Amino acid sequence: MKMRSKGQQMIAASCLAVMAYLALYLFLRPELPEQLVRHAGADGAGYSPTWLVVLVIGAAATLSIAIGIIAYRDFTSLGHWNPGPKSIVVCFVAAGFGILGLGAAMLFTVLGQDAAQLGSLPVGMGLIGLLGVFALSAGLLARALPRAVQESLDA
Repeated sequence: MKMRSKGQQMIAASCLAVMAYLALYLFLRPELPEQLVRHAGADGAGYSPTWLVVLVIGAAATLSIAIGIIAYRDFTSLGHWNPGPKSIVVCFVAAGFGILGLGAAMLFTVLGQDAAQLGSLPVGMGLIGLLGVFALSAGLLARALPRAVQESLDA
């Protein structure tokens, strides 16, 4: 069996995460309400069709992960794999995973209930999911990606 590079492993894991999020929605769809809260503010909660909220969350996560992967490939191909560029890659990819965590937490919060009864609770639970998944994935990515090379200040 051929070992894949760190970049290929990151791409594979990211694709699997996005597909798992989509599969979760498709599996839970019969138990989800028609409307899902998309905004919680001083004027109250704003609702949109559940499929639209899920789509926007998935698109935002995919965009963030794609930016991180493109940055990883760019930085490593140019030989700029220093602590700064590594942290940029880790933050973008972890943010994408965190956004998927936000969506999953929101879906589990409204499972089998009417979204209007819950008010802004799905948004709060989604934010907890975002923070937890972001923190976990940032730590794992920082450990899994190649070690950054310290920059030399010599001219």
